[in-house]
Amino acid sequence: MDTLVVDFETFYDKQFSLTKLTTEEYIRDERFQTIGVAVKRNDEPTVWCSGSDDEIRNFLSSYNWKESLGLAHNAMFDAAILSWKYSICPRGWLDTLSMARAHHGSEVGGSLKKLVEHYELGQKGIEVDNALGKRREDFTKESMDAYAAYCVNDVELTYKLFHVLGGNFSKSELKLIDATIRMFSEPVLE
Repeated sequence: MDTLVVDFETFYDKQFSLTKLTTEEYIRDERFQTIGVAVKRNDEPTVWCSGSDDEIRNFLSSYNWKESLGLAHNAMFDAAILSWKYSICPRGWLDTLSMARAHHGSEVGGSLKKLVEHYELGQKGIEVDNALGKRREDFTKESMDAYAAYCVNDVELTYKLFHVLGGNFSKSELKLIDATIRMFSEPVLE
């Protein structure tokens, strides 16, 4: 079974962000826009895609999500975008944020930046700061290339972090992480 590491970059500004809204409010808002997404299949190089929702949907659909495990840092965010915006649900979810919280509590911090620094896995970039208030159409080729490199780096760092943390979890614990992510991103009323 493949593991597909995914990271979305999305529009945000001073009033419209995850610091002002819940994840659900943010993703379901009419202002929401995917700037781009990066995906890594197993050990293969990470691939970036930016474009219209149809172009991103086609790119994402080129992967066999139904027979793969999705992996993200703060998977609730990426899983919700994948499910609610692109109707894609992987076979299961892995989440480095959930793993880090279980392993470290609050002593290291949950951000990808703090965790990769703690484990000396690399450096997280700052290009996201330059994206404040920019919609996809506002990026120049150079600024989009820099944002793409930032997102690709996040995916590579998440992949490395998973290999540090993942071996510390039993199958039942991983199933609990998956169920928690799915209850948020694929809710079902019975």
